Amino acid sequence: MNKQYSPEELKEEIISFLKEHKDGSLATCMNNMPRSSPVQYFLGDGLNIYILSAGGEKFKAIRQNPNVCLLVNTEYINYRKIKGVQIFGKAITSLEDSQLLDEASRYCQEPWLINNEKGRLNAIKIVPEEIVYLNSLEEGDRTKQILKGNQVMVKEDRIPALV
Repeated sequence: MNKQYSPEELKEEIISFLKEHKDGSLATCMNNMPRSSPVQYFLGDGLNIYILSAGGEKFKAIRQNPNVCLLVNTEYINYRKIKGVQIFGKAITSLEDSQLLDEASRYCQEPWLINNEKGRLNAIKIVPEEIVYLNSLEEGDRTKQILKGNQVMVKEDRIPALV
C-alpha cells in the first residue's frame, strides 16, 4: 500500500492535486437518471469547490437532488495507472443563493469573467462530505484513502498485485 496519510496530510495531497488540474466531470442525478457534465472548477476555503457555467440540465438536477460527485483525474492509462479524487458532497447553485457568484469571485483566478458575464453566468458550490483519493501511478497500488470529516479510512483493492 502507498503511504497512509494523516487527515492533514491527505488534505494537503488532495489540495495539491486539485490545484494542478482545473477540469473535471460533475455527476448529478435527475428523475433517477444520472448524467455527467464536463466542467472547470476552482478551490475555495475548506476544500469547497466552485464551478462557473452558463446553465444546463445540471442546475435542474441539483435543484431536485443536491447530491453530486466531482471526478478529477489524470489521463486514464489503465486501471492500474491513474491518480485522482472523487469529491462527494452537497451542491447549491446561484439560482438558489444569489450571493454565490460574489462568493465565488473571491476565489476565482479570473474574477473579471464573473464581472463581465453577470446575468449570463451561474455558479455551483460543492461542499464536500467525502473525498476519495487514489494514486496508483507509481506502483499500480489501487488502495483508496477516504477523507470524511477529520478521519481517514483506507479501502484496499482486491485486485492482486502485478508481479
